[in-house]
Amino acid sequence: MREIIINDDYLRDSDVDFSVTRAKAIIVNKDNKIILAHNNGTFQFPGGHVEDGEDKKECLIREVREEVGIENFNVEDAFLKIVTYDSHYFNTGSVVLNTIYYFKVTTDDEPDEAKTNYDLVEASTPFKLFFVDADKLDSFLDSEIENFDKPIYREMKIASKEFNEFYKKEDNN
Repeated sequence: MREIIINDDYLRDSDVDFSVTRAKAIIVNKDNKIILAHNNGTFQFPGGHVEDGEDKKECLIREVREEVGIENFNVEDAFLKIVTYDSHYFNTGSVVLNTIYYFKVTTDDEPDEAKTNYDLVEASTPFKLFFVDADKLDSFLDSEIENFDKPIYREMKIASKEFNEFYKKEDNN
């Protein structure tokens, strides 16, 4: 697993008020399309916060079911860990150490909105799922840059690049 650290403000561990751990899914279907979500004014890969007593993979499985509504899918081990020191965490004034694990998820199932279970934040604005050709993910992200929260855009670009490099390398073996 590759680890990337983002620390634009040169923060130290002693500056951190609290830590957040998330798990995100790059979900690829049988047609080589990736499922993205649009919610709260930005695009994102499905996923969310690791809850108490939960490991990263359990979190990812729960989040995929809650946000995408699919039951049958395969989760591979995490291929990427992005650690961000964030001095402007959602405008709270808190300094946060944000760790996101990215997993490849494959499925033949279609998203099923009737099986989703959005949390209060997700339900407060429209939560839309849609497909992007895996080969066109980077160009899609670039074309929609104005519709992104900038840190999320940067993380998604990194995740997309690492995903492509990791799985192309794997496919060539």
